Amino acid sequence: GESTTSGIVMAPTGGDSNPSEGQVIMVGPGRVSSKGEVMPVDIEVGEFVKFRDYAGSSVRIKGEEYFVVRAAECLAKWK
Repeated sequence: GESTTSGIVMAPTGGDSNPSEGQVIMVGPGRVSSKGEVMPVDIEVGEFVKFRDYAGSSVRIKGEEYFVVRAAECLAKWK
């Protein structure tokens, strides 16, 4: 399957080319520190996040459009 390391994947963007919030559908294990340790992501699948304007990238996976954002770009989260 597809994976992401230090970021989160959000549901299809619905045509908004510059979304700034979304619902999380996939979370990577976290970023790797300079010492080789995995720093876990404090965001869970199903939560909603608000992230910086113009952060992230739109990607196409198996014909579906998704939005990928680094966890560090997230400003707030809620359920």
